[in-house]
Amino acid sequence: MKALQTLLTALAVLLATTASLAQDERYGDTPDQQLKCKEALSVYKSYKKQKNYDEAYVQWRKACDVCPETASEGLYADGASFIGKELKKVEDEDPRKAVLVDSLLHLHDKRMELYPSTKRSPNNRCVVLGRKATDFYKYNRDQHQAAYEMFKESIDCLKEESSATTLYQYYTASFYTMKRELKGDTVAQANMRAQMLTDYLSLTDYVQAGLARAQEAGKDRDVKRYEKAKGNIETVFVAIADCADMVPVLNVAVAADPDNMDLKLKVLRLLNKKECTDNDLFLPVATAVYSVEPSAPAAYAIGIGFAKASQLDSSFTYMEDAVNRCGDCTEKLTYLLKTGQIASAMGRTSTARNYARQVLAVDAENADAYMLIGDAIAGSSSACNDGALGGRSVYWVASDYYARAKRLNEELAEKASKKMANMAKQFPTVDDIFTYGKQAGGSFTVPNKPGCPCSGETTTIRVR
Repeated sequence: MKALQTLLTALAVLLATTASLAQDERYGDTPDQQLKCKEALSVYKSYKKQKNYDEAYVQWRKACDVCPETASEGLYADGASFIGKELKKVEDEDPRKAVLVDSLLHLHDKRMELYPSTKRSPNNRCVVLGRKATDFYKYNRDQHQAAYEMFKESIDCLKEESSATTLYQYYTASFYTMKRELKGDTVAQANMRAQMLTDYLSLTDYVQAGLARAQEAGKDRDVKRYEKAKGNIETVFVAIADCADMVPVLNVAVAADPDNMDLKLKVLRLLNKKECTDNDLFLPVATAVYSVEPSAPAAYAIGIGFAKASQLDSSFTYMEDAVNRCGDCTEKLTYLLKTGQIASAMGRTSTARNYARQVLAVDAENADAYMLIGDAIAGSSSACNDGALGGRSVYWVASDYYARAKRLNEELAEKASKKMANMAKQFPTVDDIFTYGKQAGGSFTVPNKPGCPCSGETTTIRVR
């Protein structure tokens, strides 16, 4: 038994020694080479830690000379960082720039070749490819398609794990590939546009996942990066996606694959996003999706379709279903606002105001919600009529809400001004308010009446 224990101990020591030797072989074939490599790595990392990047770069180059290419993945990651800093110092016309760019891309290539997968990063090759694509595109701004292909390969691999930069740069490269590199090839351009429309949905999902991940980890810099990516992707999408262009492309896609429910769901999200609802594609896609997979987007789409057909009761039913199915989905504000607008059109003023209040609970400066409250109040004169100034007071309160919407959103200014002008025509006269002992500029509280959507609100007395 004692002999067996001795044998096992010796075997453990042998294995540990073998592992140590194998580890050291990364740094060179001989003990002398290994020592020189380790020292060189230590020196450049020391300068890097001190943030003396100029000297760290010099010492890093020495480490590259004495170490085998398999010594450390950090050689390639740090080298890319150092060369990136060097490139910031070099003018465009400096011959060194091309050499540095080639070196930078070569480092990415070697890192992908030698470290395609690591314990820390199982899809390491895809991660590094995204970084290479970013650097390639930064220094080769006219090679859109080459950059696009690298970005696409990286994103197809990483999906929601993709970096913020990779996601929005891919969409930018897609746009310029379509506009410039495929110019003159109408078929190829149409195919690229169709892909960009469906890519938009995937990319926004990936950005949202990355944003949530960064927020949960408390990484503020990454949060800002994903927010920037979201804005940049949105900017490109707006540039390519108007209804006149979208609908024919999406029609062809659906016709080519009529049983693809995932495609129909994506198409429906796009049509909703751009409010492309007045076409022959919209309702068939919406009802098809809803019949197989009842969802918030499908219910919303069908509700919009019924609203356009002036079938408001049916529209409101589907709109409410969309809100209930949505939960905390990204389209929640849109669903709440539209449901409130349908309720207002039906004369259900308190319901309309309730939905507007739900919008404001999420976005306190949503001008459309204030417009909706104004509309709901403006149509409720009879509900607030107390036989005195109650019926007229709704026009003051409605005007207040329109004024606030106007201040919050310049795009609504003209519409809000027209509504305010219409309200002013309904204000009481000087004689009207004198009858009740009031004067212009004074304060007025709307009487509490069941069904009056602005009961208890205080406003300023105005006359026409």
